[in-house]
Amino acid sequence: MDRENVIQKITEEKGIESIPVLLDLLEKEDEETKNLIFEVLSYMGNESVPILMEEFKKRFETSEKDDVVLLYLMEMLGEMEIMEIVPYLERMLNRYTDERAFPIIIEHLWKLTGDLKYLSILETFLDEDEETEEIAIMAISQKADKKVIDILVEKYNNAKSNSKRALILDSLTKVLFMDFDLVPYLKEKSKEISDRVQWYLKNFSK
Repeated sequence: MDRENVIQKITEEKGIESIPVLLDLLEKEDEETKNLIFEVLSYMGNESVPILMEEFKKRFETSEKDDVVLLYLMEMLGEMEIMEIVPYLERMLNRYTDERAFPIIIEHLWKLTGDLKYLSILETFLDEDEETEEIAIMAISQKADKKVIDILVEKYNNAKSNSKRALILDSLTKVLFMDFDLVPYLKEKSKEISDRVQWYLKNFSK
């Protein structure tokens, strides 16, 4: 039986009680399996929140540095907009030596609180290596705000590759989907970029 079927069998037989088992697998399996487990846990929805939160707190109190599963738990709970994790997130920054973890943690602080100080911190990651920069661009677009438009437009104008421009256009499209009232503001900032994003919006809206 392949791993996907094993995971499905565990989930079907034990339901939300399978969560601790699945989290243990996250530490041991390959990236593809980790993504599958993440997807399964996400699909369990709100009924999984109490167990995920309990596991998050337990790992926060007992885990050592660079706990990847703690990051997974943060992402799952963040996607469900569980505000209870917010007080833990800044303290998590001291737990990781891999700098790519920093913008991911700040992303969830920005997404959950909407505090512009976290947007300003994310902006500093735009001057890092290419991978960290891309993580930061996607993180910045988690909330709709005029300041987000300002940052992404400036980054687009300074981008040197088509792939980077495409990523920024995707991010701007996501922002406008969240708040269509920002469409005139983007047009005011850059008609060229606005026209490109409008094309994306029309095509994705069909």
